Amino acid sequence: MKEIIRLFKNFPIQRKINFAILFTCATALAVTAAAIFYVQLVTFQHSFKRDTETLGHMIGQTLTASITFKDPQSAAEILAAVSAKPQILRASIDLPDGSEFAVFTNQQLTVAPLAPKNDGFHSVGPYLVLNQPVLLAGERIATLRLLCDYQAEYYRSWRLYASILGSVLLVSVVLALILSNRLQRLISAPILRLAGTARAIAEKQDYTLRAPASFGDEVGELTVAFNQMLTRIQAQDEALTLSQRKLEALVNSIDGIVWERTPVGFQFTFVSQQSEQLLGYLPDQWLADPDFWQKHLHPEDVLRAIQNANLAVTRRQPYHQEYRMTAADGRVVWVRESGVVLIEHDQPAAVRGIFTDITAQKEAGEQLDQLNRKLVDTSRQAGMSEVATGVLHNVGNVLNSVNVSVSVINDHVSRSPAANLAKVCALLDSHREDLGSFITSDSKGRRIPEFLAHLNGALQEERTEITREMQTLHHNLEHIKEIVAMQQSYAKVAGVTEDLPAASLVEDAIRMNEGAFLRHGVQLQREFTAVPPVRVDKHKVLQVLVNLFRNAKYAMDASGRNDKRLTIAVNMNGSGRVKVIVRDNGIGIAPENLTRIFGHGFTTKKDGHGFGLHSGANAANEMGGLLYAESDGVGQGAAFILELPIAVENKNTDKLRNHEPSA
Repeated sequence: MKEIIRLFKNFPIQRKINFAILFTCATALAVTAAAIFYVQLVTFQHSFKRDTETLGHMIGQTLTASITFKDPQSAAEILAAVSAKPQILRASIDLPDGSEFAVFTNQQLTVAPLAPKNDGFHSVGPYLVLNQPVLLAGERIATLRLLCDYQAEYYRSWRLYASILGSVLLVSVVLALILSNRLQRLISAPILRLAGTARAIAEKQDYTLRAPASFGDEVGELTVAFNQMLTRIQAQDEALTLSQRKLEALVNSIDGIVWERTPVGFQFTFVSQQSEQLLGYLPDQWLADPDFWQKHLHPEDVLRAIQNANLAVTRRQPYHQEYRMTAADGRVVWVRESGVVLIEHDQPAAVRGIFTDITAQKEAGEQLDQLNRKLVDTSRQAGMSEVATGVLHNVGNVLNSVNVSVSVINDHVSRSPAANLAKVCALLDSHREDLGSFITSDSKGRRIPEFLAHLNGALQEERTEITREMQTLHHNLEHIKEIVAMQQSYAKVAGVTEDLPAASLVEDAIRMNEGAFLRHGVQLQREFTAVPPVRVDKHKVLQVLVNLFRNAKYAMDASGRNDKRLTIAVNMNGSGRVKVIVRDNGIGIAPENLTRIFGHGFTTKKDGHGFGLHSGANAANEMGGLLYAESDGVGQGAAFILELPIAVENKNTDKLRNHEPSA
């Protein structure tokens, strides 16, 4: 039954409608026919009994004379009249004493069945027996018994009724089939057209198709609603198609490979077209091979990349990682993978992300590292150049003093009165024979002793001035030697960390700039307090301080002030560091430049290179210190603070770094 129902559900709607109509009509006709058939059978039964009973009354009234006159032959002849009724098989008359008075038997009856003796109708197998009393003047004189072939007559009537009703039913079904086949088209045709339109849309994916207009019934309303739905679907499909195109264009325009893969197994389910441009592999190649990604990872990065990807799925968090892949042409490509784990029903469902080619960035990074190293070297060299320049400036200042001393000595020598001594000697030599009379009597001779006395005084004074200038020259030459020796000593210990007095380092830097301070009229003021030793690279400290002194000198020159004042202070900053403060009353610093001045290449000087403060800040950081500036604004002067770590703190730090217990 279930199989029949399943097959019926798969029938076309035309057959379903025809079947429904035929089944309904056939059922109605069958019920009607059954009712008619039943009524006819009941009517036949009543008519049969009524006719038999009527026949019995008639025969009984006719037999009263034969029974009264005891004439069995006449009674038999009367009973023989029932032969006109084929359904009567036997007719007999029984007297009250139970004896049979007369009988008639149809030839069709072979054996008469035993029947009840009671009056009325009795069913005996296929037969119907009627026991009816024969009355005379109200007195029972005999019993008439009629044996009828009820079943044969019943079947004959049943077959007649059945054939008639069957014919009517068959004709009705045929007519219903013909009419339903034609009338169902009014219902099925619009539905079939609607179904055909839906099928064509499903096959062609063409939402511009529309179902033909139908009548104003429910099917017509369904068709109108279907077409309206198609209109909305068409608009949504066009919008979706446009969105998909925009999305595809956007995905394919991204400078990277957009992808989606399973959370386990790394099987890619989507790869954008950029995979061919970036790595030389078609998206189909990624999708066809479940192990494509693992196979094309760089051998040195396989384990790390897979572990990071699995860890990201476990953590269920967005992630980033960088590794190398081998392109189709054999190139090694650096890839940055950025992904996010999609969660459905509290379980990882997929991983989506993007592969970005960062090869150029990596190469640029390596080049940048090289440039940074070169820059550091250049900055250090620039710092050393600053120190050397400071040395040369100071040596130049001292050499100016040397030149002055030499000029003074040369001037004294060129104007020395000793040049006239040769004339006196020549004059005396010419009067050798009369030298006495010449000195006493000659006017020129008498002036020679006065001249010699005057010459002696002049020579004594000249000797004193020359001696003083020679001492100054000697002092300046010693100063030059000291500056050069100091620079050499600092150069020898470059890169070595030592525990040194901060004031001593500052004094060394001051001595290297002392000549410049004097020449530029800078008043130097020291504000030193007792501080612990600092652990530093003294060459770097010298580099920073020399640069700060020079900058202060230029700042004060640029201000045009006559009272140039440079204050150098050494004290503690309260946080375990020693502060060296270089404060000038020069042009000051604009607020927006207080941090920019330490950037590489930034300078406010026309001929500056921007290395000095930048390299100084780097040097301070490398020693564990800090270099920063303070200023109230332009024209308000500036202060540069160099903070240096104290020796004890660094020692403890070293111990901690080496896992040594503190004392």
